[in-house]
Amino acid sequence: MLNKERVTYNTLKDWALESYFDYCRDLALKRGTTHEEIIGYVSYTFEDGFERLIENLMWQVVLLVISGGWYPERKKIMRAEIISILSENNLEDMLINVPSDERKLFLHDLKILEFI
Repeated sequence: MLNKERVTYNTLKDWALESYFDYCRDLALKRGTTHEEIIGYVSYTFEDGFERLIENLMWQVVLLVISGGWYPERKKIMRAEIISILSENNLEDMLINVPSDERKLFLHDLKILEFI
Protein backbone atom coordinates (compact mmCIF):
# COMPACT_ATOMS: atom_id res chain seq x y z
CA MET A 1 0.00 0.00 0.00
CA LEU A 2 1.35 3.42 -0.96
CA ASN A 3 1.77 6.17 1.57
CA LYS A 4 -0.65 8.99 0.91
CA GLU A 5 2.09 11.54 0.38
CA ARG A 6 4.70 11.23 -2.30
CA VAL A 7 8.24 12.10 -1.24
CA THR A 8 9.12 15.38 -2.94
CA TYR A 9 12.25 16.06 -4.96
CA ASN A 10 13.42 18.62 -2.41
CA THR A 11 12.88 16.15 0.44
CA LEU A 12 14.93 13.53 -1.39
CA LYS A 13 17.74 16.06 -1.86
CA ASP A 14 17.54 17.00 1.82
CA TRP A 15 17.70 13.36 2.89
CA ALA A 16 20.69 12.68 0.64
CA LEU A 17 22.62 15.68 1.91
CA GLU A 18 21.73 14.90 5.52
CA SER A 19 22.94 11.32 5.09
CA TYR A 20 26.10 12.61 3.37
CA PHE A 21 26.76 15.08 6.20
CA ASP A 22 26.09 12.54 8.97
CA TYR A 23 28.42 9.97 7.45
CA CYS A 24 31.19 12.53 6.97
CA ARG A 25 30.80 13.79 10.53
CA ASP A 26 30.48 10.38 12.18
CA LEU A 27 32.88 8.24 10.17
CA ALA A 28 34.55 9.68 7.10
CA LEU A 29 36.73 12.24 8.85
CA LYS A 30 37.98 9.65 11.34
CA ARG A 31 38.62 6.94 8.76
CA GLY A 32 39.77 9.00 5.80
CA THR A 33 36.91 7.67 3.73
CA THR A 34 36.82 8.46 0.01
CA HIS A 35 34.05 10.46 -1.62
CA GLU A 36 33.03 7.37 -3.55
CA GLU A 37 32.55 5.44 -0.30
CA ILE A 38 30.44 8.28 1.08
CA ILE A 39 28.21 8.22 -2.00
CA GLY A 40 27.97 4.45 -1.60
CA TYR A 41 26.80 4.96 1.97
CA VAL A 42 24.18 7.51 0.94
CA SER A 43 22.93 5.12 -1.71
CA TYR A 44 22.93 2.22 0.77
CA THR A 45 20.92 4.25 3.28
CA PHE A 46 17.93 4.02 0.96
CA GLU A 47 18.83 0.81 -0.86
CA ASP A 48 15.29 -0.56 -0.60
CA GLY A 49 14.14 2.33 -2.74
CA PHE A 50 10.92 4.20 -2.52
CA GLU A 51 7.31 3.28 -3.13
CA ARG A 52 6.76 5.24 -6.30
CA LEU A 53 8.66 5.03 -9.57
CA ILE A 54 9.00 8.83 -9.75
CA GLU A 55 10.58 8.84 -6.28
CA ASN A 56 13.13 6.24 -7.39
CA LEU A 57 13.89 8.20 -10.55
CA MET A 58 14.34 11.41 -8.58
CA TRP A 59 16.55 9.60 -6.05
CA GLN A 60 18.82 8.32 -8.82
CA VAL A 61 19.15 11.85 -10.19
CA VAL A 62 20.03 13.17 -6.73
CA LEU A 63 22.70 10.49 -6.29
CA LEU A 64 24.16 11.24 -9.70
CA VAL A 65 24.40 14.94 -8.93
CA ILE A 66 26.01 14.56 -5.51
CA SER A 67 28.48 12.05 -6.92
CA GLY A 68 29.85 15.00 -8.88
CA GLY A 69 30.90 12.86 -11.83
CA TRP A 70 34.22 12.07 -10.13
CA TYR A 71 33.95 8.34 -10.71
CA PRO A 72 33.42 7.56 -14.40
CA GLU A 73 32.41 3.94 -13.87
CA ARG A 74 29.88 4.78 -11.15
CA LYS A 75 28.58 7.69 -13.25
CA LYS A 76 28.09 5.31 -16.17
CA ILE A 77 26.10 2.87 -13.99
CA MET A 78 23.97 5.63 -12.46
CA ARG A 79 23.20 7.16 -15.85
CA ALA A 80 22.28 3.72 -17.22
CA GLU A 81 19.83 3.20 -14.38
CA ILE A 82 18.17 6.56 -15.01
CA ILE A 83 18.05 5.89 -18.76
CA SER A 84 16.49 2.50 -18.08
CA ILE A 85 13.71 4.02 -15.97
CA LEU A 86 13.08 6.72 -18.58
CA SER A 87 13.07 4.31 -21.51
CA GLU A 88 10.76 1.81 -19.83
CA ASN A 89 8.27 4.40 -18.53
CA ASN A 90 6.59 7.51 -19.81
CA LEU A 91 8.06 10.54 -18.02
CA GLU A 92 4.86 12.55 -18.42
CA ASP A 93 2.88 9.75 -16.78
CA MET A 94 5.35 9.58 -13.87
CA LEU A 95 5.04 13.35 -13.36
CA ILE A 96 1.25 13.47 -13.55
CA ASN A 97 0.71 14.28 -9.84
CA VAL A 98 3.87 16.33 -9.33
CA PRO A 99 3.13 20.01 -8.61
CA SER A 100 4.16 22.49 -11.29
CA ASP A 101 7.12 24.09 -9.47
CA GLU A 102 8.61 20.75 -8.48
CA ARG A 103 8.02 19.35 -11.94
CA LYS A 104 9.72 22.35 -13.55
CA LEU A 105 12.78 22.00 -11.29
CA PHE A 106 13.09 18.26 -11.90
CA LEU A 107 12.72 18.64 -15.67
CA HIS A 108 15.32 21.41 -15.55
CA ASP A 109 17.75 19.05 -13.78
CA LEU A 110 17.06 16.25 -16.27
CA LYS A 111 17.75 18.67 -19.10
CA ILE A 112 21.03 19.91 -17.57
CA LEU A 113 22.10 16.29 -17.10
CA GLU A 114 21.14 15.63 -20.75
CA PHE A 115 18.48 13.01 -20.12
CA ILE A 116 15.86 15.01 -21.98
